[in-house]
Amino acid sequence: MDEIKIHALYKAKQPIIHTEETIGNISKIKKLRVIYNGKPVSIPALSGNSFRGQFRDILSDQMLALLTDNGSKRIKLSPDHYGVLYSGGIMKERSKMGDQMKALADSIPLLRLMGSAFGNVMLPSKLAVTHIIPYAMETLSIVQSTVNELPEKWRGLLPAEPPRRTDLLFNDGPLTRKDDTKDLTKQRFVETEVKLDEDEKKKDRRQMIYYVECIPPGTFLVQEMYSKYPLDELELGCLFDGLLAFLREPSLGGRSAAGYGQVQAMYWIHLNDKAFELNSGEQIPVPNVVKKAVQRYRNYVKNKSPEIIQALKASYTKEG
Repeated sequence: MDEIKIHALYKAKQPIIHTEETIGNISKIKKLRVIYNGKPVSIPALSGNSFRGQFRDILSDQMLALLTDNGSKRIKLSPDHYGVLYSGGIMKERSKMGDQMKALADSIPLLRLMGSAFGNVMLPSKLAVTHIIPYAMETLSIVQSTVNELPEKWRGLLPAEPPRRTDLLFNDGPLTRKDDTKDLTKQRFVETEVKLDEDEKKKDRRQMIYYVECIPPGTFLVQEMYSKYPLDELELGCLFDGLLAFLREPSLGGRSAAGYGQVQAMYWIHLNDKAFELNSGEQIPVPNVVKKAVQRYRNYVKNKSPEIIQALKASYTKEG
């Protein structure tokens, strides 16, 4: 059984979006209240829950890629089982998913690592994830202990004078939400028939212009992840498999497909009595301990695919 703790340093390469609400035509970023000089102030931050959701999606994609030979086959999952993998399940009364918890958890290391809800029964997560907090003057008292654990070469990347919270936000835009049914250039190829009643015809159908609050490129952010309970070798391999997949194209927040959220991710990892780095920004060899753990996990998923499919009450589609 293994204990792991990860100290993370991220450097924003593109603006980071993590919206919470929209006021007027500005989508506001999520903020964290911290105490600075004895007074509460608001700091933009990314919630640990949002990162867990993103990471869980990666882990599920990685496992299903193995079960389907990278999509050459397809499997059919019920909404409840799909939710257990990707969303962490749903708490609801009179659900029978609790009866399946043991079989699913025994077969799928991902569920033991990340936890899930099975109707009215919870399987706790073994992995704890903190919020992702910018390195700034107002957050020094919070993030300094994490920064102190980073290698000296990474600490040297941090600005000698941390930015103020007022420097951590800007409004990007204007962005637009457009009505493609009115785009005549597209109708060179297709003809659309949009039926509107008289009230809809009177409505203003112009493009909506809006702005979004962003954390600017160049900002450094810190985070910690750690095992709340010891991990077995398959859970550890599952964790590393997901981290390596994330590091291939690391991004934080939303709208990554539109160019937002790209970061350099640097992980300083303490695994039992070993310490090593994983870094998206440098061509460094992956440590053997990581390679071996990932290979064990991937071999397990491939060799046990019939049992995993059965536990998920899934089936391969005819096309697969």
